[in-house]
Amino acid sequence: MSRVRKPLLYVALVVVVVIFLVPILWLLLLAIRPAGGSNPLDLNFTPDWSAFRYVFGSSGVGRDALISSVVQAGLATLIALPLAILACYGLTRFQYRGREALSLWYLGMMLAPPVVFVIPLFVVLSQISVIGGDWGVIIAYQTFAIPLAVLLLRNFFEEVPVEVEEAATMDGCGRPQILLRIFLPMVVPGLVVAGIFVFCACWNNLIFAMPLTGGVSVPLTVRALSFFATSGISWNYIGATAVVSMVVPMVLFWIFRKHLVAGLTFGAVKG
Repeated sequence: MSRVRKPLLYVALVVVVVIFLVPILWLLLLAIRPAGGSNPLDLNFTPDWSAFRYVFGSSGVGRDALISSVVQAGLATLIALPLAILACYGLTRFQYRGREALSLWYLGMMLAPPVVFVIPLFVVLSQISVIGGDWGVIIAYQTFAIPLAVLLLRNFFEEVPVEVEEAATMDGCGRPQILLRIFLPMVVPGLVVAGIFVFCACWNNLIFAMPLTGGVSVPLTVRALSFFATSGISWNYIGATAVVSMVVPMVLFWIFRKHLVAGLTFGAVKG
């Protein structure tokens, strides 16, 4: 039976890899296909890399959008993680009425359609004059960045033994010291996992970025829409923008791959 299962497993893995790679390869072919190609299925063409030079060159509109995306997603993640750490510590180490209701509220923030927050956020952010810049969308990202980080980090905080905290208390450590010197070093894999997923969620966001940004603060997700025009659709420019927007999260996952695997398997083996 094992002789049959092993080939089937390899076949299934190949099918999964193909399913994930085909869209990526298709976008790359779309980006290097010469402009004006009539048949998108025709693979017999000379690669043309001018779309990348046009979009991300010295005067390309995509370069500013790439910088804006990195700044917005990076700062939103750096703001969300400390707040999520404090929330997780309060949810896992204190007993008080309404604790589970607060956890469900974080879950509800994740389940609610993002579009329901757009108009209220637009009104509030307009009052403090941050519409059209980086900070407006960074603040808006917190509506899903903090709940996502809390949901990802809470299990890691729960895995920290209470005995460790009690021992630190007996040694004279206060709450801030316990959090900084005991909890944070033990949940580093969880912080990496939460940070990467929060960054990717902010990086890929379009619902908040489209009405809240403008000018040089427009991210890649919104900039890609500018290549849809009444005169036609520049598929090669869209493909180039999409390829670059995929490369940044891929590089991030590759750099932190060891921490990511450790974080995803954290607490899986006990004994």
